[in-house]
Amino acid sequence: MVLYGNEYVFHPTDQQSGSSIVLDRDQIMQGELGILNSPTLAQEVVNDVGRQTLYPGMNSYNAETRQNAVTRFSRDLRITIVPQSNLIELSLRNLNRNVARRALEVFVQDYIRYRTEVFNRRTTDAPSTLHQQMVTAFHDAENHLVTFELEHNISDLPQQYSLLLRRVSDLEDEKTGIVSEINNLDAQINTIEHALGVLPKVVELYADTDESDRAKLLTSRLGQLMIQKADVGGRYKDNFPILQDINKQITDIEKNLHQIPTREKQTTRQGINSVYNELYQQNILLRSRTEGLRAKETTIAEGADKLHARLHELVSLSAQYRALQTERDVMAASYQAITQNAEEARLTTVANQQASANIRVVQPPETPLHGTSLRLPLLVLGIFAGAIVGAAVLALCVTTQKIFITVRDVESMLGLPVLAAVTDRNPPPPRQNSFLFWKRKP
Repeated sequence: MVLYGNEYVFHPTDQQSGSSIVLDRDQIMQGELGILNSPTLAQEVVNDVGRQTLYPGMNSYNAETRQNAVTRFSRDLRITIVPQSNLIELSLRNLNRNVARRALEVFVQDYIRYRTEVFNRRTTDAPSTLHQQMVTAFHDAENHLVTFELEHNISDLPQQYSLLLRRVSDLEDEKTGIVSEINNLDAQINTIEHALGVLPKVVELYADTDESDRAKLLTSRLGQLMIQKADVGGRYKDNFPILQDINKQITDIEKNLHQIPTREKQTTRQGINSVYNELYQQNILLRSRTEGLRAKETTIAEGADKLHARLHELVSLSAQYRALQTERDVMAASYQAITQNAEEARLTTVANQQASANIRVVQPPETPLHGTSLRLPLLVLGIFAGAIVGAAVLALCVTTQKIFITVRDVESMLGLPVLAAVTDRNPPPPRQNSFLFWKRKP
C-alpha cells in the first residue's frame, strides 16, 4: 500500500514563479511501478537471495550469467496495480515455492530501502559545492577584514572612534584649563614685577641711638599721663582738679624733655629688602611653573593633533571597513543559513530513512498450496499456432505466384485450351518450365 507523502510534492526553487506541484494518483502509482521494475533493484534481490538459490541451473559466474539471472527474475516477477486504488500486488514464479516466498520477502525489503534511496538521492553535488564555496567566501571575507584591521591598527572601529573623541575632548578641556592657569600666572607675574620695580632692593635694617635713661623714663611717664588724661577727660570737665593736676605733670615732663639735649645716631645697618626678596622668589616660582605649563600645553596640542589625524584617518577608512564588515556579515549569515538548511535536510533524510518511507505491507508473501505450470499448454498452443501460420503462409504464396507449373495452370489462368506440351530433356528449375500452345482460330 502506497501512502501519499511529501516526497510526491515538488517544491520549485523560485517560489515566486509558482506554487508546489502535487502528483496525482496515477502518476504516483506509475512512479512506484517504475521503481519496482528497476533492473538495479532486481540485481540487488538476486545478489541478496543468491543466484544458485533462485536458479540452480546457472552455475557459471560470468557477467552474462548474472544478466540472464536478472532478466529471468524480472520475467518471473509480476507487478499488478489494483485499479482505482493505491495497492500494488506482487507475485513471483519459481520452481521452489519456499524460494519464491523468500525471494519475494527480500524483494519487498530491498524495494523499500531502494525507494528511500531514490527519493533521498541528490541529482548533483550542487548543495555541497555551494556550501564549500560559501565557506571559502566567508573565510576570504574574514581574512580580508582581519588583514585590513592589522594594516590600519583597527580593533573595533565604533568603539575606537568613540574613545578617540573622548580623549580629544579630555585633551581640549585640559588644554583650556592650562591656558586659563597660564593667563592667571602671567597676571600674577606682571603684578609682582611691577611691585619689584617700585620696591627698593636694600633697606635700613637697624639704627641705634644713645638716648639717656632719664629721657626714656620721662617719655614713658609722658605716655602714661597722656593715657590717663584721655581717660579722665572723657569723664570730667577741664577744670576738674585731677585733670588739672595731670596737665600740670605733662607740662613739667615736656619741659624737662626739652631741657635734655638731642643726641645723633651712632649705629646704622642696611640689607636686602625681605619683601622684595620674597616677591622675587615668588616671581621665579611663578615663571618656572608658567614655563612648565607652556611645555605641557605644547605636548597636549601635539597629542591632540595626532588624535585629530587618527580620527580623520579612521573617518576616511570607515567606508571601506564597513564594506568589508558588511561583506563578512553577509557571508556569515549566508553560511549559517546554508549550514542550517543542510543540517535540516540531513535530519529530514535520517527521519525519512527511519520511517521506512510511506510503504506498508498489507499482506506478507505466501505460497499457494498447489503450484501450476503453464509450460505444456503453452508448448501445445505454440505448435498448433505454428502449423496454422505455416499453412496460411504456404497457401498465400501459392495463390499469389505468377508462374505456370502444370498445363492446368495455363488453361485456368489464360483461359485457353492447351493442344500439346513439350518437356525439355534437361528441364530448368520448376519456375522456368516452358509450354507450347496454339490459339484456336474462330
